Amino acid sequence: MTVRQLPTADLGLTSLLRAADWPGEDLRGSAHVQILDEATLGPSRLLVVASRESPGTRYFVPVLRAEPAREAVGHAAHDRAVVEAMRDRLALPTAAGNVIQFDGDPAPFRDTRPFDPGWSTNALSLADLDGALHIHKAYRRIDADTREAHLLRLMHRGGRTQRWVGDYHYVERATGRRHPLGLLYAYAEGDSLDLPLRHSIRSMWPILHGGAEPAEAVAAAQRGLTGELPAVGRFLRDFHTELADRLGPTPMIPVREYLRQTGARVAALSARISADERYPRAVRDAVVVALTGELDQATASAGVPWPAGPAHGDLHLSHILRQESEGGWQLCVIDLSTPAADPADPVGSAQSPWQDIVALLRGLDIFTADEFVHQAAMRLGTDQDDTCRTVLLISAGHPPDTPGWTPSRITALRRMHDAASRWAGQVRRLLLTGYAGPPENWQEHPAWRIFRLRRLLHELDYAYAHDQHYHAAINLRHVLQNYRPAGAGEN
Repeated sequence: MTVRQLPTADLGLTSLLRAADWPGEDLRGSAHVQILDEATLGPSRLLVVASRESPGTRYFVPVLRAEPAREAVGHAAHDRAVVEAMRDRLALPTAAGNVIQFDGDPAPFRDTRPFDPGWSTNALSLADLDGALHIHKAYRRIDADTREAHLLRLMHRGGRTQRWVGDYHYVERATGRRHPLGLLYAYAEGDSLDLPLRHSIRSMWPILHGGAEPAEAVAAAQRGLTGELPAVGRFLRDFHTELADRLGPTPMIPVREYLRQTGARVAALSARISADERYPRAVRDAVVVALTGELDQATASAGVPWPAGPAHGDLHLSHILRQESEGGWQLCVIDLSTPAADPADPVGSAQSPWQDIVALLRGLDIFTADEFVHQAAMRLGTDQDDTCRTVLLISAGHPPDTPGWTPSRITALRRMHDAASRWAGQVRRLLLTGYAGPPENWQEHPAWRIFRLRRLLHELDYAYAHDQHYHAAINLRHVLQNYRPAGAGEN
C-alpha cells in the first residue's frame, strides 16, 4: 500500500472546529490542529485529527470534499456512502497506511431525513433504509474503549436495546487495535422516562395548591404510574440478567482500593466546599460532616460481599425509552457504555448493576429537585437560583439570608418540598419493588452507599468544574439529606 504525504493543517477544518459547538478547548482553542490520517469515501474526507498540544487525543471529523468547512454526517450523499460501504464490507485504506473497516448488512439507502438530535458529543443523522428509520452515529472522539457497537451486536436480539445494523472501525496497521468510528442502528420510537414523570409531578402541584395534603396530592398524581413503574424495574432487572449472560462474569470489586480512592475524592471535594463562600460557613461545615460521615459509616461495614456484574455504565432517565401500547409500556434502553474489565485499572472498570440503579435514582432526585425549585419559584414569586440556595440553607438548619423570605413563604416552600420528597420517594419504591423486591436494608448496604456517594461526588465535581452553582446547591442539599448520623431516624 502506498502511503501518501498528509497535509498538516487545513483551513476548512480549522474554520469548522472554531464554529462548531462540540470541540473541547484542545481543538477549538488550538492554533495548531493536525491531520494525522485521512481517507476518501465517496463525497467525503474522513479525517483523524488532533491538536499539536494534545496529540494523543484524537478526533474523527468527516467533512465534505466540496465543502471542507461542513461536517459530512447528515448529508445524504455521505450517509449513502457509509451504508453502501457497510453493505460491501469495505476495507478502506488510509493515507497513513491504516484501514477503516466497515461491516454490517443494512437495507438499501433511500434518503437522509430531517432530524434534530439536540446537542451531542457525537454526530448523528436519521437515515431512511428501505422505508425504515435508522440512526447513523459517528463518534467524534476516537477511543478504543467505546463499546456501544460491540454491545449492540451482542444485545439487540433480546429486544431491550436498539437493533444493530452496521458499524465501522479505524484499525491501526502497527498494532491491529480497533477504534470505533461509527454505528448504524434501528431508530427506537418513544419518549424518554422523564416525560411521564414530568407530567405526573406537574399534575401534583394544582392538587396540592387546591388544599390537598401532600400524601393525597402524590397519590392522585401517580395513579397512572403505579402499574408501569414496577414494570420498568423488572425490565431493568431482565436487562442486567441478559447483559450478564452475554458478557459473562466480571471481576470482583477491589473494595479496599475503591474505598481509598473514594476517601481521597471526598477529601479533595471537602476542601473545595469549605472554600466556597457562596454559602454560610455553618452550611459548608454541615455538608463536609455529612460527606465524611457517609464515607466513614459505609467503610465501617464494608466487609460484606459487594455485588459485581456488568452494567449499562451511565444510566439516566433519558436512556430508557417508553412507547405506550395496549399491554403497557414497551421499553428500550439506549446509549450503552458498559466498561471493559481492565487489569491495569481495576477500580475504574469495576462495575455492578447496583451502580445503574443508583445512577437512575440520582437522576430522579435531580429531576425532582429541579421541578420543585422551578415550581416553587413561580408560585412564590422568587428568583429560581435564590430559591434553590434557600432550600439548601433550610436543609442545613440555617435560616434564609436573602431578603423576602417571610414566614409564610418559608411555610409554603416547606410544604412543596414535602410533597416533592414524597413524590420522589414513591417513584423510588415502585422502581425498586419491580427491580427485585429488594430487602428493606438494601439501600443500607455499604456498596449501595458508596456507589451513591461516588455518584454525588461526580455530580458535584462536574458542577464546580463548570461553575454551575444552581446544580451544586441541589447536590449539596442531597448530601445533607442522604446522610443519617449513627442512631438518627429517617430524614
